[in-house]
Amino acid sequence: MNLQDRLHRLTHFEYWPFWAFYSPVFLIWPWLSLKGRSLVFFTASNPFIPLGGCIEESKTLILKQLPKEYLPLWCPFQSNESFDEIQSAIKNTSLSYPLVAKPDVGERGDFIKIIHSPEELLLYAKKLKRPYLVQEFITDSFEAGVMVIKDPQSQLTRVTSVVTKGFLSVRGDGKASLEELVSKIPRARFQWNRLIELGWDPKKIPQANEEIILEKIGNHKRGTTFLNGNHLITNEVLETAKKIASQTPGFFFGRFDLKAPSEKEFKMGRGWKIMELNGAFSEPGHIYDPKNNLLSAWRDLVIHWLDLADISSKSPQKPSSFMSFVRVWLQYRQRS
Repeated sequence: MNLQDRLHRLTHFEYWPFWAFYSPVFLIWPWLSLKGRSLVFFTASNPFIPLGGCIEESKTLILKQLPKEYLPLWCPFQSNESFDEIQSAIKNTSLSYPLVAKPDVGERGDFIKIIHSPEELLLYAKKLKRPYLVQEFITDSFEAGVMVIKDPQSQLTRVTSVVTKGFLSVRGDGKASLEELVSKIPRARFQWNRLIELGWDPKKIPQANEEIILEKIGNHKRGTTFLNGNHLITNEVLETAKKIASQTPGFFFGRFDLKAPSEKEFKMGRGWKIMELNGAFSEPGHIYDPKNNLLSAWRDLVIHWLDLADISSKSPQKPSSFMSFVRVWLQYRQRS
């Protein structure tokens, strides 16, 4: 990595390592632990997910608990299912290609892949070597993460954050090659090696004003820009979030990653399709907006963790033991 890129990462906190960005949370951890009555208080936040959904949670388990009307078509698989078994399950679920495949247990967008054929899916399964699921590839243009908190005692439900996603893209001028266009955008430049693996031709010359979306999976690790969408929190958004939360027993704290046909439909609480629910360790993604300043991001992050400690302290579920959490954490680190 050259000096220019190093300076960019240093001056943009969205690229900081976890320990640096989360330093304010670590400083108040004693208070959070007292408030949550455990060093691992967060493991009580969502009784329907083991350890509250902080690590090693099963996407299949979570999706089965969510109201079906808000889910895309999906299907779980074991790692050793045959070609015929896969095809039969796809057909019975009314799925069609392209599909999105992802590990049943996995974080930060690792090993998520758009699949275009049965043969490609079988190859994906052989390489992954662990349980996975497939979902319909939703072409809706609007993608967001909605942070929802439900008080276990009063049932008061709040939407505390909405993050919208700007997919990694470049706009052509009719002269510059794809490689030249990418080289001018740090966010895209950081993804260059992976973009080549995806099959992009570096010598391709996009037409003038032609926008090329380089990555269709909305994950920060894959170059997606997280944007502050809190102005989209309408009464309709809140009501839809309440409805989903009320129909998910044991849910109190998490972020729904979803798609909707448009921003307008999203604001009206319509057309939501939930791709994933992230539990205890979900983040209020709006804080990573490049226009946000560090102090504002830290303030919202601390408030977020204070909310988590409060919810955990009121949960009917007791926190796991510290050693149980450590064992799962070590398992996660080994797998990662």
